[in-house]
This record gives sequence, C-alpha cells and structure tokens, in this order.
Amino acid sequence: MGKYFIIIPILFLSVVLQAQVKNSVMSSFPPIVVELKHELEDSLDHVDTEPVFENKRLRNLHIENPAIRYAIEFLKKNPYKYHELDRYIRVLIGYAENRYVRRSIDYMKEYFETMPLKEEAISKLKEKIRQDSIYLYSQFPGLDSLYFDANKELARLVYFVEHDEDYQWLRKKSTDAVLLTLQTAKNKTRKVWLNDGKSKFFHFMAENFLGDTIGSWMQVYPNDYKIRIFLDENVFQIRKYVETQEYWPEEFIPRPDSLYDCLAPMTLGKLRRNYWFYYTDVAFSFGQGYISDTWSAGGESSLSILSDLKFFLNYIRNSFSWENTFRYRLGMLKNGDEALSKNEDKFELQSKAGLKAFRHWNYAMQLDMNTLFFRSYDSPERNEVIGAFLSPVNVTLSLGLDFKPKSNISLYLSPIAGQWIHVQDTALVDPTRYGIEVGKKTKSTAGAKIELKNTHDLWNFLKVDNRVILFSSYYDKPEYITLDWQVTLNFQVNYFMQTSIYMNAVYDRHYSKKIQFKETLGIGVNFRF
Repeated sequence: MGKYFIIIPILFLSVVLQAQVKNSVMSSFPPIVVELKHELEDSLDHVDTEPVFENKRLRNLHIENPAIRYAIEFLKKNPYKYHELDRYIRVLIGYAENRYVRRSIDYMKEYFETMPLKEEAISKLKEKIRQDSIYLYSQFPGLDSLYFDANKELARLVYFVEHDEDYQWLRKKSTDAVLLTLQTAKNKTRKVWLNDGKSKFFHFMAENFLGDTIGSWMQVYPNDYKIRIFLDENVFQIRKYVETQEYWPEEFIPRPDSLYDCLAPMTLGKLRRNYWFYYTDVAFSFGQGYISDTWSAGGESSLSILSDLKFFLNYIRNSFSWENTFRYRLGMLKNGDEALSKNEDKFELQSKAGLKAFRHWNYAMQLDMNTLFFRSYDSPERNEVIGAFLSPVNVTLSLGLDFKPKSNISLYLSPIAGQWIHVQDTALVDPTRYGIEVGKKTKSTAGAKIELKNTHDLWNFLKVDNRVILFSSYYDKPEYITLDWQVTLNFQVNYFMQTSIYMNAVYDRHYSKKIQFKETLGIGVNFRF
C-alpha cells in the first residue's frame, strides 16, 4: 500500500505541470484569428425577397415576345389527341413559363465570377496557417500536432470549404473550358482549351497552301474567352522563286436524281441601314352610367368617350438625332338630355434636334406647338366661344442643352427661348383672354425654358409617363412663371385592355392666379403598331 501512496501524488503533480506548461505556451502565442468577409451574394442560401406580382390575367410577362405568350395560351387550351406529343409540348411549356430559370442562371453567373476570389482566399489562409505552424514550432520545438494547434478553427473551415462536394462542383463548372481547334492549310490541327483559369502560351506552325510555315504563338487569357496571336521574333520572309501551278476544276457529272440541277442562281441584295424609327400608340377609353326615371336618389345618365393618339418619328445617325412626337386627345361627354359636348381637345407637336456634345449632354434645338381643332365654350349653355381651330395656338422655339443619362429620361435646359401666342379668328375668340393686346392677334416674348420628361415601368403592370414644362419670360415679373405638368398612369389589365388616369395641372398668372387642374379616368383598349 505504501508504494501506491507515492505513485498517486506523482501522477497528480505531472498532470498539473503539463496543464501549466500548455497554458503558458498557448498564452505566449495566442491563436491568430482571420476575419472573413461574407457577402450576401456569396451565400448559396440567399433567397430573393423582392415581391413578385401575380395576376392570373397577366401570365408569362417575363417572355418579351407577345407572340410566344399567345402561342403558349393556345397550346394549353387546345391539347393534341396524341398523348406522347401532348406530353412533350407540356414539358416545353413548363420550361417557358418558369420565370425562376432566368433568375437561377443569373445567380449562377454572378456566383461563378466570385470563384477566383474564393480560390485566392483558400490559398492565402492555407499559407497563413503554415507560417503560423512554422513560427510556433520554432518557438516551442517540443510540441506535437502543430498544424491544428496554431489555428485550429481556421484550419477546419478551410478544410471544409475546400473538400465540400458542392464547392468542388461549382469550382469545376466555373472553370468550364471551351475546346478550340486550330487548323492549317494542310489540315494540321492544334487543340487549345480556353477559360481554364490559367494564362498559357501555345506554339504552333502557321502554314499556307504551298507548304511554307512560320512559327506562331497564341496566348490564352485566364477566366475569359480571349486569345492573342503573334509571330516569332526575328522572322523575315524572302521569296526565292515562284512556282506556277495549274489548278484543274473538278469534273461534275450531273445525275437525274441530283438536286444541284434544281438550284437557282444566287442574287446578292444591298444591305442598307435604317436610320428612321417610327411607331403609333392608339388608346380608346369609355365611361357610361345609366339612371332610370324612377330612381329615388335622382341623377342623370352619362356617356363619355376619350381617344388618345400618339405618333413617334425619330431619326438617329452617328452623333445626330431628331425626335418628333405628335399627340392628339379628343373626348366627348353627354349628360342626361343635354347635347353631346366636348370635354377634351388638345393637339401637341414637339420636334427636337440634337447633336452629341459630351458624355450624356447634347446640343439641342426644340420646337413645341399646341392648339385645338374644334370650338370650346365657357359653359354647357354655350354662351361664349373661348377657343377654336388655331385660336389660340402656342408656339415655343428654344435652344439649349439636353441631358439624357438613359433613353427614358430627358432634362432640357434652354436659356434662349421664344414664345408666341396667336389667335387666328379674332371675330369668334376674344384675344385679350390670352393676354394679347386689343387690336392684335399675336403676342411674343422671350425667356428661359426647362422641360423634364421621364417614363418608368413599375411592377410589370403600371407605366408612368411624366412631363413638366417651366417657362419664365425675361420681360415679366418672376411670379408670372408658367407651369404645365402632365402625368399619365397606365394600368395594364391584359394584353390589350388598360385603365388610364390622365392629370394635367397648369399655372398661368396671365389667365388666373389659381392652379388649373384636369383629371380623367377611363378603361379601354390600347394598340401599338
């Protein structure tokens, strides 16, 4: 029993001493912690939280071609009687209607672009772990398992990522290469792999039909589908002799079953570039309400019709552009037993010529004109005519700079602008109503003009068209600035029908100190051709 009492204290002391030695070693060399930057797009578990608008009437809006959408709906409603053929068609329809395919492909492309950074991070961290282990071993040569003791947690992370099956698959797909085959005139081939993640040089002999060769080099760029070809240095070509050769055409024996006898001669046409672009938008809106004579709450039946015609004609060539817009809005209204009256009549013409200046800026000259076609009255009783054809007509000619960072945004700044207001029929329309002096038909002024135009598509079913025009005369007081603000909201119901809201606010101190406002709401059809 006495020897056990001696052995047990010795073992206890040795354990305590080993723990103290280890604690002193680790405290003298703290583990190195490397901060890893984690980005949201690097995560495979990243889920797009963007809300997706779903509407049964607006299916397959991710397909830009409307003809494809019509074809899909037709095939779904008219199945084929052959089961095998119908099953194959359903498979293709399922692929075409899956809008998540494009998102997945875009995500994979973005993820593949980050693979070189991950490869570099793994190599740097492995080198860091190796250097830490060497340093720790030099300080404490008696330690074991140096690789894990130096930076154990970091080494485990690197080992997991490097040997993960998903990471290995993504690494292989991101460096997927393309086989390029070079062929000389004598049908000698040389195969080269592109996009293998490494920059390489390949040597090959370029050869012509006479058998002359010259040494050539081809450089393959890493992570890209680009090559560079150049010749060997100190290479000169000297023609010693010219050997004449006779080329005999191949004999052609037509056969009765040959299709070559049926080929028509080839005619080459002229390729021309079209610099003109034009299209038309046509929209019709309807509104109707009926109230019977026995309706206790009273009221009157009503009927409204509104048409909105737009025509765009543009010319673009090199740094010169010419944009032309024509728009005419005509609306009719009938309340109860009243006669059919007009509630909308406006014709607008805008022509703008631009020349590239610098970056997104263009030198521009713009012509604006607006008038009406039919007579307008001050009240439903038609006591006084306040407007007629070319009475009045507003014309603005300006010169300035046009800022267009995108095709749907335009900011026009003009310090030189002339404005004319003309009343053609002074016997029918009083010109003083529009600020024209008595006995005259035209009023002219000069000033500065600012115009903002932008169009945006929101949530795949709403299109916002905004236009703001400001004009300030150099001869009037600052408070006599004129404002014309037009906003159109188009809600797409299906491929042809839409609900539109048109709002127009006008401020003109010459006519009224209050803001004039007009708003129309209608549902109708829309065509573009």
